[in-house]
Amino acid sequence: MRSNLTRYSYWHLRDFIRERGIALIIVSTLLGLLFVGPMKAMLGSNIDEVSAKRILIMAMPQIVFICAFIALNGLISTDRKFGYYRFLFSKPVSIPAYYAQYFVVSFAGFIAVFASLFGLFAIVVRPVNPIPALTYCALVYLSLGGIAFLISTLFRNDWPILAGVYGGAVLVNALWAQYTGWRMVIRNAVPPLQKLSPALNDIMNLGTVDTRAVAWLLGYSAACFIAGLIVLHRRPIG
Repeated sequence: MRSNLTRYSYWHLRDFIRERGIALIIVSTLLGLLFVGPMKAMLGSNIDEVSAKRILIMAMPQIVFICAFIALNGLISTDRKFGYYRFLFSKPVSIPAYYAQYFVVSFAGFIAVFASLFGLFAIVVRPVNPIPALTYCALVYLSLGGIAFLISTLFRNDWPILAGVYGGAVLVNALWAQYTGWRMVIRNAVPPLQKLSPALNDIMNLGTVDTRAVAWLLGYSAACFIAGLIVLHRRPIG
């Protein structure tokens, strides 16, 4: 069974490139030009490292989140919706392990796309240490990834549900930040995705993160990911 799963890694990579990788490259490049182009025009050709980093901080939230939604869309639901699971699991392969591997491949592809994008930024604008920026990209993907994985095991149309969860979480935390009682219970139950925005400034400018906030983000996502694996193990894929 393990050898079958290893052979599937080629198809995972191929499917990622075909279904998400090309779209990620196109969308991230276009959004990069949309956000970075005007900023570069205002600052002129003599951009120092501080200004280049400021451009990244202003542009990254929109680009990274949109691309994360593209990369996480339909991780499992697409195979169920179009009946691909009949072909995929015609051989004895663990369904939870299969999709866990696909999640990892998609994460690696997501980071590779942004590594290329930051390389282009270095050519067009100015070289900037890409490690902090890639760290933030990884944090966004992993914070959303477990939630998206669970949603995709439960629903056929996972993208709008994930968008609703993200929007609802940010709205609840913004409106009920100072409340106690039942509002606090709801606030603590929703994903702590509002912690991603301050993390960007900490990573890019300070080279550090709020470890409690990151632990809460990744812990919540990991719990959802494990719940998704349990759903795949117990619920028929079809």
